[in-house]
Amino acid sequence: MSETTLLRALKVVDEISSHPEGLGFSAIRIFLGNPSPTTVNKILKELLGMDVLQKTPGKTYVLGTRAYFWGKAAARSNDPMRIVRAHMRGLHEEFQASVNLFTCSQGSLFCLESFVAPHSPSMWSAGQSLALSLPVVGSVFFHDPAQLRDEGFLQQELAAHREEIALDDVKTMIREALQTRIQDDGGLFYPGMRRFAVPIREQERTVLVLGLGVLEARLNRSEIRDRIVSGMVEARESIEQRFNHQYAEKD
Repeated sequence: MSETTLLRALKVVDEISSHPEGLGFSAIRIFLGNPSPTTVNKILKELLGMDVLQKTPGKTYVLGTRAYFWGKAAARSNDPMRIVRAHMRGLHEEFQASVNLFTCSQGSLFCLESFVAPHSPSMWSAGQSLALSLPVVGSVFFHDPAQLRDEGFLQQELAAHREEIALDDVKTMIREALQTRIQDDGGLFYPGMRRFAVPIREQERTVLVLGLGVLEARLNRSEIRDRIVSGMVEARESIEQRFNHQYAEKD
């Protein structure tokens, strides 16, 4: 088929996909702008021959089995977790960093996926869980915001941590994380290790957190920090778009 005929064929498939009952020959010809019947017959013959379309006993044209398998293949390639893993791997390889995916259940953070860099001992591998506590990267996005404003709670969390940390620094970190939806812990909790996190929201609720840990020595140039932040924001937006697109499709 020529390019013009191919374009018309694709338009026909797209139009028929929005009509479950199918379209008749005349309706297809009108949709294409009334080309000659020979042209319409040629397009339909090609699509029928490839099983992209099928002709019903009522002489309408509907999507064929090949279109069904195309849809299945597209659904597999757009599987949300496949997209999440692709972003995680990209961040891991670009920044030589550990990248983790967390969820929260019954007061514990559980690591679902992990790309661990050997020089990032403070990040953890898939399958591990830890109690929800402030030093755990990304936990700020699962805590109740009111709890994070409670100085008594914050002091209790910091007292349980082995490093001495200034309360004001932690309050600033929390405030900026909640305002920008990206956490940069500034190396507060684990000296020498800089950790970042972004929340993944589904229907206005945080369901996952994407965390990244990198040696602070690698951030001696400010543009690396900026690139990490940019990469994580891009990953967050892409994943959220896919997650929430599922609900738009169902609606």
